[in-house]
Amino acid sequence: MPPIDSELQALLEQGESGSVEFKTEDVRPESLAREMVAFSNTLGGILLIGVQDDGGIQGVSNREAIDQRIINVARHNVVPAISPTVEWVDLNDQTLCLVRIPKGQAKPYQTLDGKFLIRVGSTNRQATKEELSRLFQASGLVHFDLSPVTGTSFQDLEPEALHNYWFNSYQIDYARLDEAEQVTLLRNADLLAAEEGVTVCSLGGLLLFGKQPQRRLPQSGIQFAVFDGTELTDNLLDKKEITGTLPDLIERSVAIIRLFLPQPSQISGLRREEEEQVSIRVLREILVNAVCHRDYSIANRRIHISLFRDRLEVSSPGRLPNTLDLNKIRYGNSAPRNFLLLKFLDNLRYIDGLGRGIPMIIRELGEQITFAEIGDIFRVSVRLTANQTPPLPKSI
Repeated sequence: MPPIDSELQALLEQGESGSVEFKTEDVRPESLAREMVAFSNTLGGILLIGVQDDGGIQGVSNREAIDQRIINVARHNVVPAISPTVEWVDLNDQTLCLVRIPKGQAKPYQTLDGKFLIRVGSTNRQATKEELSRLFQASGLVHFDLSPVTGTSFQDLEPEALHNYWFNSYQIDYARLDEAEQVTLLRNADLLAAEEGVTVCSLGGLLLFGKQPQRRLPQSGIQFAVFDGTELTDNLLDKKEITGTLPDLIERSVAIIRLFLPQPSQISGLRREEEEQVSIRVLREILVNAVCHRDYSIANRRIHISLFRDRLEVSSPGRLPNTLDLNKIRYGNSAPRNFLLLKFLDNLRYIDGLGRGIPMIIRELGEQITFAEIGDIFRVSVRLTANQTPPLPKSI
């Protein structure tokens, strides 16, 4: 962390932003609470007390009063309570209060009057229904994969896939059950849900065993694109829309990626030996993570697979859930967003739920792989060693 005086100077120079807010000493408790709630519900931030909106330094004359106000607001005006860090700094003969508010671990937070606020740019606003749903998901209080899909029914699930699953996993002869028994089984497994007294598919049920999942859930498809260069603005060689259930998406995506990945080769004797740039095991793990852990409540975004001449990128909607961050995932920490999808993909042997996937990928690829959060997107990038990408076969 930089020295506090240099950090303070940088904060004053950059002005108010998505992570910085200025307040004067006479700030009211209600205003403090709004800032604390918004920062806690988003990515955290810093409150700088003793500074005017334009960055002019006013200072704090009564440290004890401000200290007590911050503690009281954090404990009693923010629900649930938070624990900010308070630091005091002297600058230009003025005393300023720097309040660090971490990214909340018990989202969603609200003010005493029931407002769920988020930080957008340098302002706060009330969360929309969709944003509030994502806050509840991030806390683990709500699992979107259990939610009902309006307009669907038991008939939208594929009987053969269900039979294979139940027979192979539990030796249940699903095909021999009558329809009422099948519906009871699927409701108990959360593959079917109730919506206003009507039995419909759950989101997870449709994703895992639906006949045409993308007809009801267009965001669940995957877009694959190959670029003749290293930037999105370079020529697009071709693109494909990958559809199907989650197992279909995993298998088809891995197959298509392998067709396009350049294969470095060397001559050994009279024969050419080709080496895989990225193993099937790594590709499957990346794709399984993408379809299992993405945020399906983000209805206007799909998973994007982009193959450039120098890298492969898999971008999945949704930031890391709950308390996870880019460092924790490297050591096997996990906080599943979609428990139903995780359970069934585990039973289908696509995943083991032990958090070993990313450590395995890092062990195999080392510095070739990087992870990033960009807005509401989680991105995995694999640097390629061969700088050559063939055109997309038209038969795919």
